[in-house]
Amino acid sequence: MTVTNRADCGSGTTEGAESAANELPAIDEFIAGVLRRANQSVEPLRSPGEHRASLRIAHLFADELARTKRPFDRVQFIKAATGDRSDA
Repeated sequence: MTVTNRADCGSGTTEGAESAANELPAIDEFIAGVLRRANQSVEPLRSPGEHRASLRIAHLFADELARTKRPFDRVQFIKAATGDRSDA
């Protein structure tokens, strides 16, 4: 689950595009990790509303990542962001 081929970033040179492509793959994983930790922090509350809010935010991020011209696995992202909770 990585976003790749970030040729539209950087200075417009091949070197800039390669550098951006090497740095960017972790962005979706980073976002998913932050969302997963937020979702886990509400686990002790057992609040369905909190879990739904976390899931909605994960979907909003997924919407934005999916609009890019880079490969993106939405289902894998949502699973990673929510800790693969089937009831979230």
